[in-house]
Amino acid sequence: MSTRTQSTRPPAPRTGRGSSRTNATRYRVARWVGIGVLVALVVAVIAVVVRDPAATDRAPRAADGEVVAPSGVGPEGSIAVGDGPVTVTIYFDYLCPACGAFEQANGETLQQLLLAEDVTVDLRPIAFLDHLSEGTEYSTRSANALATVVDADPDHAWSFHRALYAHQPPEGVEGLTDDQLAGIAHDVGVPSEVTALFAEGRHEGWVAQQTTRAFASGVEGTPTILVDGKPFAGDPYEAGSLASVVGQPAP
Repeated sequence: MSTRTQSTRPPAPRTGRGSSRTNATRYRVARWVGIGVLVALVVAVIAVVVRDPAATDRAPRAADGEVVAPSGVGPEGSIAVGDGPVTVTIYFDYLCPACGAFEQANGETLQQLLLAEDVTVDLRPIAFLDHLSEGTEYSTRSANALATVVDADPDHAWSFHRALYAHQPPEGVEGLTDDQLAGIAHDVGVPSEVTALFAEGRHEGWVAQQTTRAFASGVEGTPTILVDGKPFAGDPYEAGSLASVVGQPAP
């Protein structure tokens, strides 16, 4: 399970001794060296900002703090897929490796349970692993992409969700671009007029809101699996384990 982590304490500064004259000389040298380094850093930062637009920010997106929920979601942010009598709620982050393992183990089982109308899958995308995508905020952008599809083309939301895990990037890299996310969505049938909206980030404020709500409600990490509101008692990484929620044996 992927969980929130705390930052480590920085190392204590090193100290040393010497004569006052030597220390004064070192201070003067250090002062001028420090000024030179500071000037070099300022020049470098300016150069990066001018040469690399991504260094200033991502392309202009929805206004910070604006919360726009996708149409059709429940009052608590539920993205309901299917209409079966048993509800399987999944809290997930698209960058979470454990979530990818859960999808690999039980994605096809859920697909079959949906086709049999045995379950309703309640998708709850959250984004708390943005710091592991080299500044591109992949967790937020991918969740926003799903929300955009839910809003404008809900019939393809489930297939897009599964496709995102089929193309899941590892932690510690930039992740997929908005154009690559659009390509994945297009491959499962989402029209280009919908995928073109990904870069606007219209639902990113909603994603942030859902993330805060999830942790406030007691979610400690991802994936968190609930069956009819109660924690799933089985092994989420065992192939087909979710078949037990409707009384079927795992394959």
